[in-house]
Amino acid sequence: MNRHYQAIALDMDGTVLNSNKEIDPPTRQAIHEALTAGKEVIFCTGRSYSEMEEILEDFPDMHYLCGESGALIFDLVKKEPLACRRLSPETFSFLMDISRQRNLIPFYFSEGRDYIDRKDFPRLAEYGMEVYIPMFSKVSNQLDDIYEKSRSRSHMIEKLLLFHNSAESREETMKQLQNAGVKAALVLAEESNIECSDPDVSKATGLSLLSEKTGIPMDEIIMVGDADNDLAALQAVGLAVAMGNANDHVKAISHAIVADNDHNGCAEAIYRFLLEKSL
Repeated sequence: MNRHYQAIALDMDGTVLNSNKEIDPPTRQAIHEALTAGKEVIFCTGRSYSEMEEILEDFPDMHYLCGESGALIFDLVKKEPLACRRLSPETFSFLMDISRQRNLIPFYFSEGRDYIDRKDFPRLAEYGMEVYIPMFSKVSNQLDDIYEKSRSRSHMIEKLLLFHNSAESREETMKQLQNAGVKAALVLAEESNIECSDPDVSKATGLSLLSEKTGIPMDEIIMVGDADNDLAALQAVGLAVAMGNANDHVKAISHAIVADNDHNGCAEAIYRFLLEKSL
């Protein structure tokens, strides 16, 4: 931990954001101080660009976004994608068929934007997504028939989320997809969601691309996270930091553990390891 780090990658939900999906003032201040000090701060999130736009307005000096769990890398200065990896049309269509069969809620990202079926929106609370409803109501495009409308966009999907109404249902879907040998990266998120991306996509691949772009070696980057979709990135960087609220998988591979997301753990990580000063 004696290395001088040049960048920090921050997961959003469960890390930068508290339980109310807000950024606490100490975390906001720490991010601003890091940017002012010339450090790269990168939001490394499963969220789409549209879900991040309002948050990013508070950080106009931030350069890059590693979004959609690495599927969409965005240049915030030029306001354009740097890289985009999509699911194959065949894989996306297969996953949508599974979603229909199992009565799931499909929610996908295409060109950085969110899409959901209009009739599914009222069901989000039943599927464990209640805390996200205010954000989804602002940014999501609601379609009259997502299964039919998605046919013409099947070649333009970066990421598909499959919302379940229970952890048991999600486990059954995961087994079905694994047994079918589906060609996708499948990551568990929240309590009942499966994130589906191109097999070569992860937060680690996204950060690797940004490492090349910025010239900052991966071993001079800190990653802070809390969930399974952070694991690859945590293992790929120089310093892995787990939030106090992180799951056991994340804590087991991390070099350090900070306070939880309701007690300024993200700010602690920035000050201790990136700026090397007291909170």
